[in-house]
Amino acid sequence: MFKLLEIKTDIMHKVSLDRQDVRILEILQRDSRISRAALADAVNLSASQCYRRLKHLESSGLIDRYVTLLNLEKAGYDVQAMVMISFSKTEHKAREKLLALIQSLAEIQECYSASGEYDFILRVNCTGMRAYSNLINQKLLSEFVVAIHSYILLDCLKYSTALNIEASK
Repeated sequence: MFKLLEIKTDIMHKVSLDRQDVRILEILQRDSRISRAALADAVNLSASQCYRRLKHLESSGLIDRYVTLLNLEKAGYDVQAMVMISFSKTEHKAREKLLALIQSLAEIQECYSASGEYDFILRVNCTGMRAYSNLINQKLLSEFVVAIHSYILLDCLKYSTALNIEASK
């Protein structure tokens, strides 16, 4: 029969996947615009069986959303950076203020809470060094920020949005 893989999507909810579900996810991670007919063909299922599986993967929350990824250079974003930032532990509601600021800035693509010396790690994209300098020196500096450290990213040597999903043995 089929080998099942259980993926924990949150603490209380697991999604059981067989090899066809895994194959559907692999294909969709490479090309989410594939037609339902082509997807069904690729996983050797009828269109209706494939559609039911796809709807189950979506309703379970395993498929979070479908997006279009833009080429940063062609979109005019020449400067990419990782920015580490710490907030004041004495300033009232500093964490909440910083999170609100981060949410308001379009240059910040991702924000992670982190352990260690810095509280947050940000991935930012800017249209040039002047825009990057403005982000760091004008927009992010405030009374509730105590430290900023950043790395300009030079060359992208690996970039993937696909998760490795394997069926259990």
